[in-house]
Amino acid sequence: MNPALRAVVFGSGHSALTLATGLLADGWLVDVFTRHSTPEILGNGAGLTQLTLPSVHATELALGLGLWQHSAPPAHQVRMRMQPPEGEGLEFTAPLPGAAVAVDHRLKSAYWLQHVADRGGRVHERTCTAGDVAGFAATGLHDLIVVAPGVDSDLRHLFTPDPDRTGGATDRVVVQVHLTVPEDDLPDQAQVLTCPWGEVMVYPVLTVDALTPTQVRALSAADAPPVHVTPFAAVCVQVMARPGSPLDPTCAASPDMTKGQTGAGLPRRHGVHARTVWARVLERLHALDPVLAAWCSDHDVVAGSELVRDIHPQVRKAVTTVAGKPVVGIGDATMTVEHASGQGAGASTWAASTLRDQIRQQRQVNLPVDAEFLSGAWEAYWARHGQYTSAFGGFVTAYWSGFLPEHVLSAFAQTVATPEGAAAWAAGLDDPARMNHLLTL
Repeated sequence: MNPALRAVVFGSGHSALTLATGLLADGWLVDVFTRHSTPEILGNGAGLTQLTLPSVHATELALGLGLWQHSAPPAHQVRMRMQPPEGEGLEFTAPLPGAAVAVDHRLKSAYWLQHVADRGGRVHERTCTAGDVAGFAATGLHDLIVVAPGVDSDLRHLFTPDPDRTGGATDRVVVQVHLTVPEDDLPDQAQVLTCPWGEVMVYPVLTVDALTPTQVRALSAADAPPVHVTPFAAVCVQVMARPGSPLDPTCAASPDMTKGQTGAGLPRRHGVHARTVWARVLERLHALDPVLAAWCSDHDVVAGSELVRDIHPQVRKAVTTVAGKPVVGIGDATMTVEHASGQGAGASTWAASTLRDQIRQQRQVNLPVDAEFLSGAWEAYWARHGQYTSAFGGFVTAYWSGFLPEHVLSAFAQTVATPEGAAAWAAGLDDPARMNHLLTL
């Protein structure tokens, strides 16, 4: 009997755990390295919430990762508003080809990590460096080495910048909160407001109260019971400001707001700093959409859901060589997707699932998972998904730039003005490959 193939995955985010789950289903032995334990993840500040569109949701369900399919509040349509500084804007509502859902990043990461462990994956709680990756590569014990850490991880520097590609993203200042809303008032749609200053997204989310430090310590003990929390439905509000625009809450901020860390050495993404930034956003949102701003002001913020994050896009080559072994990078480690396009979850899922499918086909004919193969597997993802996700992200960021041809803007407006055209746009939002013809008329 042939010995099982072994993989090591550095990271515990969306793409890392999607791939790890798929490899386990294919009979691989998988080691996953995570910086934080499950209790720590649930006790941390919120990450960036992502809307999981229907096709991506279906892929998650097929992998057994749809852990909240009966409890996550669905969005069945998208309401899009395009608001210029002067004159009339464009507004339409389009039905999605299925239900979209959003799950708090902490909840998803923590329980997907447990899901991997329950299916035989070995989870190691340890912060890894480039030296650790090199050490694992040098042993030659693993048939596949995957690096899929967060966007801020130093491990991203293992991969060289790729000047020949773009993820379609631009610099943004993102401010996020989850708002408590009575169940009867939960929206059944995702709302997107776009203007030259940036975008505002509002959609239902399954969220969770952060564990207290005491709870984290108790649940981290060796004899602690399995972690269990009770999620609940809320509304996610995300403001994605263009830096320097009137919607940017960090403009003219105090020195403490612009430093990378607080006086205690903590990141400025959470806590009182994020709450202060949210208050600034509400002031600016009143000028853009007073009704939405008033609605936000009328609802309480879920404690711990506040987040402020600077996004600086990066695109890196997905395959590198470390200690003579090929290493593949997926997720934010190698490409930033425009968050305002709503394609973040899709890019993570499709990159991971395409890589898994390519590996499975390669092993069925007993061919090696070498550098040439991994580069080809990434190209397969790019050809089927990545290039279209990038093009749609580029369209979103360029819509107000003045660089798009007038006939493209006019054709787009005419298309979405009809029910059939709006439905085609929503189908393209679900799968950007179906959007491409709408953006290149």
